[in-house]
Amino acid sequence: MIEINLLPGAKRKRGGAGLKLALPDMKALLGSVKDPWLIACILAWVLALGVVTPLWMKGRGQVAALGPRLEAAQREQRRYAALVARKTQFERARDSLITQIDVIKSIDKDRYVWPHILDAVTKALPPYTWLDNLQSRAADADTSGLPSFQISGKTVDMQAFTRFLRNLEESPFIQSVAPVSTGLVSEQGRDVTTFVINARYQVPDSTLLTWQSLAASVVEGVRSGGGARR
Repeated sequence: MIEINLLPGAKRKRGGAGLKLALPDMKALLGSVKDPWLIACILAWVLALGVVTPLWMKGRGQVAALGPRLEAAQREQRRYAALVARKTQFERARDSLITQIDVIKSIDKDRYVWPHILDAVTKALPPYTWLDNLQSRAADADTSGLPSFQISGKTVDMQAFTRFLRNLEESPFIQSVAPVSTGLVSEQGRDVTTFVINARYQVPDSTLLTWQSLAASVVEGVRSGGGARR
């Protein structure tokens, strides 16, 4: 093919074999920018990137370094959570047992009151003195909750009556002993003194009591031919 150059002196451009990318001329670009605010904004962005990028890289490295410590702390937290849950479970079981024990104590605390009263009155009874009646009574203005009782009986000796009062007062299970009335009656041709006494049960000092296991009490009661005593 014949080609004719219509522009003398102009050089013909030869096409390249492939696609070529040309970088922009930064000097020409900066030279074309005349707005000082735009230049300041560009410089600020460049400065910000130059400052923030190292800090971001440093923070990322610190976060990566804290990863194993975080995992270890999470494992410890799970372990302590399990221990706290077990402790809470044990405390609930303990509180339940304490509640059951308190209920048993409230039921059992009055179980041996009257046996103690009967035993104390029997031990305080002097010779030639006998009882006609021993009954519970409602005490006036009694806020202690301890049972009160009344004793009525007879004696052939007035000194035995005073000894009976003294023996009742010395008992660790009896308090507030007070004679209510005395009288003189004839029985089978003989004068006897009747009496009425009011008293109240009291919880004895633990130092005055001796405790014995239930098994030993049962064995002792069987050997002696009687029941177990407390």
